[in-house]
Formats: sequence, C-alpha cells, structure tokens
Amino acid sequence: MRDTGLRFLLPYMRRYRGLLLLGLLYGLIGAGASAFSPTLLGWAVDELLAGVRVPLLGLYALGLIGLAGTLAFFRYQLRMLSGQIAVGVSYQMSQDLFNTILALDQRALQQYGTGDLLSRATSDFIYIWRFYSAGFQMSVHALFLLGIGCALMALTSPLLASIVVVMLAVSIGVQVGLGRIVERAFDRVQHNLALVSAFAQEHLSAVRMLTAYSQEQAVVHAFRQLNEQYARQNLAFVLRSSAITPLPSLVVMLARAIILGLGGIMIIRGSLSIGQYVQFIVYLGLLSNAAVQLSRALERLQQGSAAAGRIGEVLLRQPEIADAPGAIAVPIRGQLRLERVGVRSQNRWILQDISVDIPAGTTLGIVGATGSGKSTLLSLIGRIRDPDAGQIFVDGVDARQYKLQHLRRAIALVPQETLLFSMPLRDNITFGLANVPDDYVLRAIKAARLSNDLVQLPQGLATLVGERGASLSGGQKQRTAIARALVRDPQILLLDDALASVDTQTAAEIVAELGSARQQRTTLIVSQRLAAVREADQIIVLEDGRIVERGTHRELLAQQGQYAAMYRRELQQAETDDEPE
Repeated sequence: MRDTGLRFLLPYMRRYRGLLLLGLLYGLIGAGASAFSPTLLGWAVDELLAGVRVPLLGLYALGLIGLAGTLAFFRYQLRMLSGQIAVGVSYQMSQDLFNTILALDQRALQQYGTGDLLSRATSDFIYIWRFYSAGFQMSVHALFLLGIGCALMALTSPLLASIVVVMLAVSIGVQVGLGRIVERAFDRVQHNLALVSAFAQEHLSAVRMLTAYSQEQAVVHAFRQLNEQYARQNLAFVLRSSAITPLPSLVVMLARAIILGLGGIMIIRGSLSIGQYVQFIVYLGLLSNAAVQLSRALERLQQGSAAAGRIGEVLLRQPEIADAPGAIAVPIRGQLRLERVGVRSQNRWILQDISVDIPAGTTLGIVGATGSGKSTLLSLIGRIRDPDAGQIFVDGVDARQYKLQHLRRAIALVPQETLLFSMPLRDNITFGLANVPDDYVLRAIKAARLSNDLVQLPQGLATLVGERGASLSGGQKQRTAIARALVRDPQILLLDDALASVDTQTAAEIVAELGSARQQRTTLIVSQRLAAVREADQIIVLEDGRIVERGTHRELLAQQGQYAAMYRRELQQAETDDEPE
C-alpha cells in the first residue's frame, strides 16, 4: 500500500493558502450563523411562555431570517471558492502528470501501461475534484458548526453538552480510525478500474484482428471477468464505507434519546427552561446534519487521498533518461561514433561490442535477421535508452552531455510502427512545428513520394486522417511519417524499417531522394530490403547483437558472407514474384 496521498496534495494546496484562509473565514461565519439560530429560537420560546410581545417576536423572526440569509450567502461563497481551488489544483496536477508521463522512459511506460495511465489521468482526478469542491466546504462548515454548537450548548447546560461532545468525539474518532481501511479498499477499486481501462484500450485498438481470428466471444468473456472483479472490489468498498457512514446519525439519535429523558427531568426540577430544552433538540438536529456532512467529507478525503496517492506514484517516478548536470546545447553537425557499445536486457546482451564511425553527411545501412538488435541500436542515437556499456559520441561529444531536447531536435526518427493522429494530413506532417511554409511541406511530400497520393484524397492536405491513420493505406502512412521527418530538415535521420510497406520502385525513389541530400544529413537506415541500403556509404550486418560484417555493398558481396546470402535470397524472391502465374 502506497503512503497516504495527502502529502502529494500539500504542495498544490500551499499556492492557495490565501483562498484556504478565506474559505475558513467563510465557513466560520456561515457556521456561526447556523449555530446561533437554535439559541435565538430558544430565547423566542421562553419569551412566548413568559407572555406574548409581538414587536419582540417580530425581532426574533427577523433575526432568524437574517441568520438564514447569512448562512446561505457564506455557504454559497465557500462553495464557489472551493470550486476555484478544485479547478486550480486539478489543472496544475494534471499538467504535471502529463508532463511526467511524456518524460517517462520506455521501461516505466511498459510497467504502467497505457490504460492504467489513462485511468490515473481521468478517473482519479474526479475524486480529487470532489475532495476540494465538496469535501473541503462540507468539512469546514461541519467542523465549525460542531465546535460552535457544542460551545453554545455548554453555556446552556454543561452536563447535556458534555454527553453530546463525548458521543460525537467517539463517533468521529472511530471514523478517522477506520478511514485507512476505507482508503485501501478504494485504492483497490481504482486499481481494478485501471485494469478494465487497460484491457478495453488494448482490445479496442485491435478490433480488426479480433474479428479476423473470431475472438470476440473470448474477449467478451475475459472482459466480463475483469468487470466482475472490479464489481467485487467496488462492493467491498461500499460495504466498508456504508458501515461507517451511518455511525454519526446513530450516535446523534442516541444522544437525542438521552437528552429527551435527562432534559425532561431537568425541566421538572427547574434546572432547564423549556426554551433551552427546545434549543438542545434543535441543536441535535443541526449537529446530526453536521456529523453526516463530516462523514461524507471524510469519505471524500479517503477517496481523494487514494486517488492522489496513485497520481503521486507516477509524479515521483524519475525518468532514467534525463539531462546531465551542466548539459550543453551547441550546434550539431551529425558526426556519430559508437565505441564498444552494449545493451543488456535481463540476463542477456541485446547489443555487444558495437563500434562504428559515421562521418557527418554519410549514410549507414544496418541489416540483419529479426531480433539481431537493429532497432535497439537506433534507439540509442536519440537516447530513447542509454547503453549499458560503451559510449556514443555526437560531433566528438558524449551524447549524454547534450541537453536531451536539443539532441532530439537534431534527430528525426521514422519508427517501424507509424503513428498518425486524428487531424488533417498537413498537421500530421508538420506535427509539433508552427508556421511551416507550404514549399517546405510540398518538398517533404515530394521527397517521400506522397505527392501522387494527394489526388486520391478527397481534400488533399486538408483531408482528416482517422485515428492512427485509419483512412490511409500502410504505404501512405509510412510515407507520411517520412515526410514528417523530412520537413524538419534534421541533421540526423533515422529510418527504422520505414520502407517495409512501400513498394520496391517507390522505396528506391525515396532512397535516391535521400541520397541527393546526403551532404546535409547523416542517415541511418534499418531495413529488411537490401535495395534500401545498397547505396549507403557503409553497411553493417548484425547477428545476435554483434557486428559480423561491414563494408560497402560491393565489398560485402565480395566477402561471400551473410550479406551476400541475404542478397541472393532477395534476388530469388524478386524473380519468383515476377514469374507469371
């Protein structure tokens, strides 16, 4: 169980100290007006019993109306103020959470999962909002009302007031003592909700595959099991919370029974007036409502604490990839050098003893079997992860000495899995850039060989691309991603099998276009197609995380090694594809 989440809320509450103090003042005035009403009513009853005096009764009536108006006005002000605090805290905390998520490393993202983070960023904030918007104003009003009410009761009858105070103190103490149990139960509810959210997000994004493999019923069954588990945890929370919630009302009812009996005896003995007796009965009604409000406020406190704890757990997560002390931001030309680089995962090396020199403006081709470490090697250049052994130098400087954002601005990566957003095609290409001239966009589209596809789109560059590029073909999505990288005119371009969904002729044209700008850009190309790397200045062949061959296309063919064998297989496959059926 994580520590109480209230400690994560305190830094956000400090910036609203002035509003919190003002809220306490509003709560004090409103509670005072509410607490003084029974006293005024008791005086009026005693005046009635002593003899009817209409002008004085009119003043009592006006006094009660004034107190009710004061209560309504300051309760409204407190409600608006608590809403303002709720907006500010939720907004700032959500911004911090989103910024933290964006900075998390791959390991942390995999640990939480998209659905779990989505649940924390949405559902949990609802309970933080409820804590401030309703819980704060209810607790402030209830606490002041209980305090002032008990004090005024003590002035009338210390004996009866002491009975009420002791019983309410026991009730509140039990609620606070059991609060951690309720908070833990609610934390389990939110954890299971995150599992449901993660399951739904993962399987809804793969709905086509589920349909193709006729897995709808199996997925529905698995989802039902998760939902049932969530329902069980929710029921357990409700049972625990419901067992505590009626406690204040029960205590007040017991106190009322005692006051009725003991107060009656005191009236008979003359130690308590009828007006004071009525005053106590009305006070018990007010204190009953205050106790119920305090119980609800404690419930919101427990829920808000659990939710803040889940959010705070992410906020405390420090990214493994971050700026080093004294990081620099000097211009980058694109010269790369890897010295004995190694990457370890669990108990094995994914990459080991990788050394290669890539002059600025040259192209490096990286080929090898699936799982040989090609994509991992590219991820090291932009510091998606850092090597576990060796060093990577950019323009002669260790990559870890550059400011992370500065280094990444000099690099454009086109990953294996193309991710497009539900926005116009032009916005997908210029994503993250502002005021990009049209000629820059058209030049990138032409280099990516996407220009011929514009006539097929209903609104050209203004065509709305569906979620994850659903309205585009696989090749169009990859070429859009390439155009997105080229429009940035990066010093270093990383293509991670970015031509897999592009036909051979178009792929050759794109590679040729990239080659024409070779002097301005360092390019690393990972590809299963040797045609995409044959014009590279140098090519390395990876096997089990090691470089087993290196050289130009001609030199590698002459070695008659793995590269040559791969090239022959590719030629045979091309001849087979060209044979008439």
